[in-house]
Amino acid sequence: MMKKKQKWLAGTVLTMGLMMGLSVSAVASDPTTRSAKDSTFPRVFIGYDYGDGYNTSIRSKEDDSYNYVMNTSGFNLWVVTKAGTDNSNVTRGSYAIIPNGEWFITNYVYERGYRSCYLDITTAKSGVSGYLSGKWSPDSVGNYPVAN
Repeated sequence: MMKKKQKWLAGTVLTMGLMMGLSVSAVASDPTTRSAKDSTFPRVFIGYDYGDGYNTSIRSKEDDSYNYVMNTSGFNLWVVTKAGTDNSNVTRGSYAIIPNGEWFITNYVYERGYRSCYLDITTAKSGVSGYLSGKWSPDSVGNYPVAN
């Protein structure tokens, strides 16, 4: 009877040890957070036509992650990621349509050797205009749908 208790106790201790080891490794594998903070869009009136858009300020890019955009404008945005040094379009597919909500934009800023970028933003549909609202970051963490 004593051997059964010892085996049971040893099995319980081993199981608890394994569970603790798994929980520690799960915590250790959590994604690291980026140091870049989100920039809030100013309240500017934008439209669809050339010249009716808004360019964000140039921001440094830390890695090859997506751009993050939160659109709270109430209409879809046409967004182009541009390199901060020579204004090259580095957006996959040339542009991204950003509905209301939080989205990622695939870009090639880092892959093409640039280390900064900005967003060129207009409305996504002719005849639609309004006030830009939301925020963005050149880098991203988390899990949001990819717009492009």
